[in-house]
Amino acid sequence: MRNPLEQLVGFHLVRTAGIGLRTVNAAYGDLAIRHPDAAVMMVIEANPGISQSAICRMLNIQRSNMVPIISRLSERGWIERNPGRGKTIGITLSPQGQQAMPRLHAASQEGEDKLAAGIGPELYAQLMAILRKVG
Repeated sequence: MRNPLEQLVGFHLVRTAGIGLRTVNAAYGDLAIRHPDAAVMMVIEANPGISQSAICRMLNIQRSNMVPIISRLSERGWIERNPGRGKTIGITLSPQGQQAMPRLHAASQEGEDKLAAGIGPELYAQLMAILRKVG
C-alpha cells in the first residue's frame, strides 16, 4: 500500500511530535502532568511574575488553550497569580509548585534521554539544530 504523505516533512514532524509527547508524558508518571502543563511550569520558574500572554507568546500557545492549563495548575496549588503592572497579573510558582520542580525537571530529562537514546547523541544534536531553524 502506498502512503501519499511519506514524502512530506510536515507529516513526519507531526508523527514525530506525537512519539516525543508520548515518551515525555510517560516519564512524568505519578506527577500526573502532561507536557504542555510542565512546559508552562518551567517557563514560570524561569520567569517569575510572567504574564499569561507572555507565556502564550513564548510557547506559541493560543490564549484559549492557555486558560485550562493555568486553571489546572492553579487548582493543584502549583502556581499563584499576583498583581503586576497595571492590569497585568503576574504568575509565579507557589511553594508546592517549587517543590514539584526538581521531579518535573528529572522526568523531563528522562523523557529527553529516551528520545536521544533512540536516535543517538549525534543525530539528536543535529535534529535539535534543524528544529530550531524550522521553529
